[in-house]
Formats: sequence, C-alpha cells, structure tokens
Amino acid sequence: MNYNNGAMRNLLALLLLIAVAPLCAADPVAADSSTVRLADYFIKTPINEADPKLVSPFLALDVQTLPKRLREKALAKQLAIQALLKLHDTKKKGNWLQPVGGCTAESFVKPLKDIPAYAMAGYVPLTEEELKYIMDKTHCTELDLGCQFTFTIFFDKKKPRRLMLHQNDPIDALAAESHGPHGQTNFFGTGLTCQH
Repeated sequence: MNYNNGAMRNLLALLLLIAVAPLCAADPVAADSSTVRLADYFIKTPINEADPKLVSPFLALDVQTLPKRLREKALAKQLAIQALLKLHDTKKKGNWLQPVGGCTAESFVKPLKDIPAYAMAGYVPLTEEELKYIMDKTHCTELDLGCQFTFTIFFDKKKPRRLMLHQNDPIDALAAESHGPHGQTNFFGTGLTCQH
C-alpha cells in the first residue's frame, strides 16, 4: 500500500483532535472551598439575615463552578436577590418611571429550561390576560416591566411563551386585581405609571 504521508498526517491530526475535544469542553474550573462555603451560606441563610457585604461576591459567583448539588439552589438564591435589588431600585425612582437606557428584551427573555430555577427563587406564573391588564393599568410596555420590575418571559422557538413575576413584585398585586375588583391597588402606596 502506498499512502500519501501528508494525508496520513492529516488523518492522525484529525483523530487526535477528536480524542482531545471532550477534554477541552470540560466543565469550568471547580470553585475553591471558600466559594463553596459562600454559596452554602447564602443557600442556608434567609436573604434578610445575610451579611450585606457578601451579596456582591455571591452575585458574581459562577454557579456552574459549584458542585452539582449546590448549583440550582445557588442560582435560585441569586435570582431572588437580583429581583429584590431591582424592585428596591425601582421603588427609589418614585411615581413616574422613565424608560431605562440600555435595557433590552434580551435581559429578561430566558429559555424555558430556566423556569424551575426562577420558580425556586419565588417567581410565580403570569397569564397573558393579567399582563394586558397590568400594561393597561400602568401604561408600561413589556420592555418597561422587564427592565423596571421582575417581569420575565420564557421562550423557545416553536413553543408558546410563558410569563413570570417575582412574588414580591408590586405589579403582582395588579395581576390579582385583574380577576375582579378587590379595591384600589397603588404601587408603593402611590399611583405608579410608566412615562413615554
């Protein structure tokens, strides 16, 4: 048999690449013990009792580096903290909310596979009818609701979208109100509206 040396080398290089590829696609570097302790601390500690100095390092933590048993719980706690921080920042803005610069739908549109983590973080389902009622009542667009509040859209191609809000989001009260008259609902004790 007469083989072309160049073709043989190319074949060997290809086989070597195929053999090494799974090693290159390995999981991210495992978290060190202090990072694991930080995640464990936040998983076990109620948010209102957590050390505020540790919030930023915890939110910066890549949950994919944690042991598998901690990943989902740590992600859920990160989502819950982020929701509370977003609501706090929105509340400080007062009654008239202006559009948030630089915020796009990509920041609150997530894949359907993320729903369990959001549910664990305290997010509750929202129907399209409830969303329409909220938008009519507040004059907010979906972009306003996603950028200013915890409104989140879960979507995958060829599947219907699903909507969620954090249970502590004040616009969740409007979702409940949409099912019938329950008195006047005012955000944060005032009539909050989005301005365009």
